[in-house]
Amino acid sequence: MIRLRFVSLAALALVLVGVGEAQACVCAKQPLDERLDDADAAVVARLVEVRETLSFPPQRTLAFEVDQRVKGDIEKTFDIKSMAQTDCDLDVEEGVPVGLLLMRGADGEWQGTTCSIVGAGELVAEGGEARGGGIKIVIGLLILALVLSWALRRKARGARPQLPGAPEP
Repeated sequence: MIRLRFVSLAALALVLVGVGEAQACVCAKQPLDERLDDADAAVVARLVEVRETLSFPPQRTLAFEVDQRVKGDIEKTFDIKSMAQTDCDLDVEEGVPVGLLLMRGADGEWQGTTCSIVGAGELVAEGGEARGGGIKIVIGLLILALVLSWALRRKARGARPQLPGAPEP
């Protein structure tokens, strides 16, 4: 009887030891503005190349081309070091714009995980700088100058348009 209890407890212990929770990449549930503040750089970029490195633990180097800078001083093309063969792999499609929140590693290289990926539109809306602001102001001032010069020239000549139904001067 004691032997049966011992065997059943041992079997139960083996079953419970074999049962484990699946480990997944756990990302912090922070609003995008806080995540953007914590990041060293933020960009909308496209993946152009993936290089596997023979190291332990396995790593991948992903080459990206920047479409738009949102935060930080980052080159037009840059590499990200990412863990390989884990749940937190930086996994994006080649040629598709993606928002990335990046951190600098100890050696100065850019690092990213699955948690680094955000929507490109969301990232630009949250922290993107307006593009073309200066040229819009210059064009607006030129149009204003043209309209004012036309109006002042007409006033100086005393010319009025002949509109149907308008009173005569």
